[in-house]
Amino acid sequence: MAGLKAQVDKAMDQLAQHCGLGEASDLFSVELSILIDEMKDNYESWGKHSAERFIFDLLVRRSNTALVERFEDILQIISANVDNTKEVELRMDMLALVEFLMGQEVLADTIGFYSPVILQMILIPSTVWKVGSPNVKIRKAAVICMIRMIDNRLISETKLQLRFKDIMGVLKNCIDDDWANDLRFTSVVLIRKLIEYLHEVFDDEEYKEIYPELLKRLDDSQDGIRIATAETFQVFFRRLPDPWSTSLYEYTVKNIFIHLDD
Repeated sequence: MAGLKAQVDKAMDQLAQHCGLGEASDLFSVELSILIDEMKDNYESWGKHSAERFIFDLLVRRSNTALVERFEDILQIISANVDNTKEVELRMDMLALVEFLMGQEVLADTIGFYSPVILQMILIPSTVWKVGSPNVKIRKAAVICMIRMIDNRLISETKLQLRFKDIMGVLKNCIDDDWANDLRFTSVVLIRKLIEYLHEVFDDEEYKEIYPELLKRLDDSQDGIRIATAETFQVFFRRLPDPWSTSLYEYTVKNIFIHLDD
């Protein structure tokens, strides 16, 4: 199909030029903007088989200028369709779309402005525990999106620090999930990223919030998770304020020594 795709892309570029536009992405942007206005009455009722949601996904991925101009509307549609009452397939596709948007350079400043909204309306709610293995995938996808947000520096340290307790509140159930090794591993990685990114704005309380969760994972059943936790503790002690709580420091070090035989 690769050859056919190239032909279709060429035809779309020619169509855009005949319409007085620069390239195909401009044509998709016009269509996305029109479609969003038409979707306002029904996007909350989408299901996994709704044709509109596939069209929305395609147009968002192929558009350019409309991503910036209609970003708030795009977020509202995604937020409505990651609700935990929605079907897993629909929620996963919406989170995949969020990850895609985080990789678009044209959106860097826009996502930076809306980053607290993305966390509060989409990512943190998607990380909340819900019974069933399909929901593990949803929670892992949300954690990965948070990692992408940090890696791409799409949120300021100050904005992220203000939501640190909310993030840790949902991470605790992820990092303790006995049935999801990959979710526990990803959560440990996110904690390391949080320490590295926020150490300049962290205070004692944030480190007190983190250390007991890391200690639990030193006793994890999976070697890879214990190794990732040890690497996170390296960052933890490197960034720890001096002085820190003497009693907590001693307690943490003693518990680490308990696991040296691992």
